[in-house]
Amino acid sequence: MTDTYFLKKEQCAFALDRTVPPVLEIDSGATVTFETGDVAYERLSKGEAVEAIGLENFNAVTGPVFVRGAEPGDSLKIEVLDVQVRRAWSVWLPNFGGLGKQTDAVRVKQIPLENSKAKISDRVSAPIQPMIGCIGLAPVEGKGSTFMPAYPWGGNMDLREMSPGATLYLPVQVPGALLAMGDLHAAMGVAEPTWVSLEAAGQATLRISLEKGMKLNYPRLRVGSSTLCLGMSDTLEKAYQIALDEAFALLVDGQGLDPFEAYAYASARVDMRLGGPATSIVIAVVPDFEG
Repeated sequence: MTDTYFLKKEQCAFALDRTVPPVLEIDSGATVTFETGDVAYERLSKGEAVEAIGLENFNAVTGPVFVRGAEPGDSLKIEVLDVQVRRAWSVWLPNFGGLGKQTDAVRVKQIPLENSKAKISDRVSAPIQPMIGCIGLAPVEGKGSTFMPAYPWGGNMDLREMSPGATLYLPVQVPGALLAMGDLHAAMGVAEPTWVSLEAAGQATLRISLEKGMKLNYPRLRVGSSTLCLGMSDTLEKAYQIALDEAFALLVDGQGLDPFEAYAYASARVDMRLGGPATSIVIAVVPDFEG
């Protein structure tokens, strides 16, 4: 029978950091539910300043979780089984994000969640589509931010695709991997256009498995019948090239196509899209090919 665990929102960290003691140790294949909170947004709604609350409190991550047997050169396979949100907020900050120039005051509103919809106002609502904003592993050195940038081992990637049914692969950097997760969203447009989603408290249930010897340079996802290869860099142009190179390597080395087959298939079927704004992220979406 699969081991199952529950982590409370209080079992949290404020960075991806190998020096933070794990709150849980698991074997490969365990299922863990990570609870997250929203106290920072509640405090902001009551008039406290961002500086007084502390930026680190807005993207606290639950964990870290130590995976027995995980070593550099392996990958974690993280299956998103369920994401539930219980309360959501819309936050508008001056000079923050693509539309920050459109306001001169902090505006915070709790968004009611009713009948599978987020009720923005009496006349406007949006479908609830829960997803995970920040998920990552500890780096070899230093601390990884839960805000920006995102890293080849994860972080605040803000991928719309990180919803129930998706499987994420992250390259292990340190023994035990030290997985942490937070920043749930009730709904988010692709690439998080305003740099803020419908920020939410809730819980996510993940099945965490170890893929021994699976060496990855960047995160990779499986969504439906497609593999999503991420590229990250300091510019979108560089990230685009990395993502496309990762997709080509997947087709040639992972799926056995010869280079011209891979090139022609990429020309015909690979889609390119953006990840979140914390780092220049481009995703190459590679559908499974048919014989």
